[in-house]
Amino acid sequence: MKRGTMKRLLKIVGLLALALAAVLGTMRAGWWNPSYEEVRAAQASAPSTFEKIGTATLHMRDEGPRDGPVVIMLHSSMTNLREWDGWADALKDRYRVIRFDWPPYGLSTDSAPSTGMPGVVSLLEQVVAAKGLTRFALVGTSSGATISTLYAARHPDQVTALALSALPLEAPPPTDFSRLMWAMIWTHENLVPNYYPRAYYRQSLSELYGRPERLTEATVDWYYETNTIPGGFARVKAYWEANKKAVWAKGAAGDAAKVGAPILLQWGDRDPVLPKALATKAVSQFSGTKVDVIHYPDLGHYPMLELPEETARDLRLWLDRTVK
Repeated sequence: MKRGTMKRLLKIVGLLALALAAVLGTMRAGWWNPSYEEVRAAQASAPSTFEKIGTATLHMRDEGPRDGPVVIMLHSSMTNLREWDGWADALKDRYRVIRFDWPPYGLSTDSAPSTGMPGVVSLLEQVVAAKGLTRFALVGTSSGATISTLYAARHPDQVTALALSALPLEAPPPTDFSRLMWAMIWTHENLVPNYYPRAYYRQSLSELYGRPERLTEATVDWYYETNTIPGGFARVKAYWEANKKAVWAKGAAGDAAKVGAPILLQWGDRDPVLPKALATKAVSQFSGTKVDVIHYPDLGHYPMLELPEETARDLRLWLDRTVK
């Protein structure tokens, strides 16, 4: 290779390295993150409200007839109340559907340090008291399903039914992600701790779906916006660290055994986070009640996002015959 060509090549490589350093540096500095105000304007349209509950200010939606049976929905980690849009629409003609972002996720904020899932259980107790609720069904998915289990074990007099999906009762095994996904995670954890690009969320969601073609850009948009609010990753890390000590050190199987309310398990058999064998294990761990299980052979970790109409129909049929 001629010396002049080599110099031009090195110059190009140097410029590309500088450009990459600039991109990573500005991402690390938080310049790419949408502001809280921008995300709130985009994601908190009617019927959203913001309610002060204890030390938290909760982004909440309370829909349906006030005299209808109450259903409280608890979302998964890294999501928020938007996860339930399809299911809430399918229930709110008869049921009073209450859902909220639980800190550290979504648009809710809490001035107190996170104590993991037990803190969310306490927060739910405060929501129930503030709303004057006495009897209700809990619908939860992933970590929201674990929280629902913890709450039902603690308040058997309040919970009439549990509808759960993608339920971990112990620390989940390593997720079966692609090499590309793990490379993105490594880049975030080691180089850009304050930001994940939209492409990351598109890739991660597609790998968490049983059939990636079902993923919509609208879902990618709200997932990206609500997870990249400034300071969000630090809050999530604090929650995870608290939760490892609070729950995953011993698991929630002992709590599951205390649950007496009837249970529905809706399970995506292509879930790379929680393999379908864990559904069978969960049934045995809920030793004090009846458990109905619906398996979806081609669904992944988010049944309510990937196939909202069919999974909501199954949930509605079960609630209609279970909740009186």
